[in-house]
Amino acid sequence: MKSLAILLSWVLSPVILFAQYDKAFPTMQAMSKTFNLYGDKLTGTCFMVTKNENQYFVTAAHLFESSHRSGDEVAIQMVVQNVLQSYQAKIYFHFDRKVDLAVLKLSEQITQDPAIPDELMKYKDTIQKIFQGNGISTDTLWAPIGMEVYFLGFPLGNLGTEALGMKVPLLKQAIISGWVNHNGIDLLLLDGHNNMGFSGGPVIAYDQASKQMRMIAVISGYLPEPVNVKQKNDMVSVEENSGIIVCYDGRYVADIFKQNKLH
Repeated sequence: MKSLAILLSWVLSPVILFAQYDKAFPTMQAMSKTFNLYGDKLTGTCFMVTKNENQYFVTAAHLFESSHRSGDEVAIQMVVQNVLQSYQAKIYFHFDRKVDLAVLKLSEQITQDPAIPDELMKYKDTIQKIFQGNGISTDTLWAPIGMEVYFLGFPLGNLGTEALGMKVPLLKQAIISGWVNHNGIDLLLLDGHNNMGFSGGPVIAYDQASKQMRMIAVISGYLPEPVNVKQKNDMVSVEENSGIIVCYDGRYVADIFKQNKLH
C-alpha cells in the first residue's frame, strides 16, 4: 500500500514531485505506456507509440539477435498487468543497422487496466485517464543543450514500482549534454546515471505548449570509463559507469517508420 500511495501522490496532488499537476499527469501517462521487455537476447525496456491508430512499440535493437531482418517475426515477452506474458511481433530496423533502434508491431493490442481499491474509487476517473491514450508522443520538440529530461525503464532485470495491479518503470533525471557523430551516426549524450535494463526506454521532456511529455530520444547504453585498481602487487583495469548516457535521437525512429512504410 505504501508504493500505491506514492504512485497516486504523483497524480492526485498538485504540489508533490514536480510541484505542478500539469507536469505530473503526463509523466504518469508516459510511465503507464512503458513496459519491461524480454527480447530474444537481452532484457530491457520498450514504450508504446501510435501511428494512424496502429499500436507500435519502440525499443533498442541490441535486445534482439543481430541475424533478424526487418519484417521478421520474433517471440517476445512483456510484463503486462504485472505478469510476464508471451507475444509474437514483427520487428523493424533502421536501414543503417548501426542505429540501435527497433520497432515492434504485435499481433494483438496491448492494454492495461488499473485495479482500483474501494478507498480510491473517488479518484477512478483520474486514475483511468492515466492508462488511456495512444502512447508517448513522437512529435518533434526542440531539445537544446542543458535541457532537463527524464528517462524511464526497468533496470537490473525488471526493477519497477508495483501498484494498482501493474508494474510501472523507474523514472530518472538527466540533462542534455550534447551530440557527437560516431561512425556516421548522430548520438545524443545525456549527463545522468544509466543502468542495465534502461536500454530501449524513452527519454522524455515536458512540452509547455501541448502540456504533454514528448519523446526526445531512446536509451541505448552508457559510455564506460576505464579505471585502474591496485590489487596487491598487480594493477587491474575495470570499467566504471562514466555518467554519459548514449541515446538515439527521435528522428531515427521516424526513419524506421518511413523506410519500412509503417502507418
